[in-house]
Amino acid sequence: ARKFFDLQDMLGFDKASSTLDWLFTKSKKAIKELARSKNSSSAAGGGDG
Repeated sequence: ARKFFDLQDMLGFDKASSTLDWLFTKSKKAIKELARSKNSSSAAGGGDG
């Protein structure tokens, strides 16, 4: 939690929702790649279910 609030301070945001929006925007590419790799492993029979 401390790192989150430190980031919020560095960005100058006063609301956690603004910080989360920034984080999701900056990590959108990585999230898409993760979803793609999870879908690929599930289709290949590598899923947990």
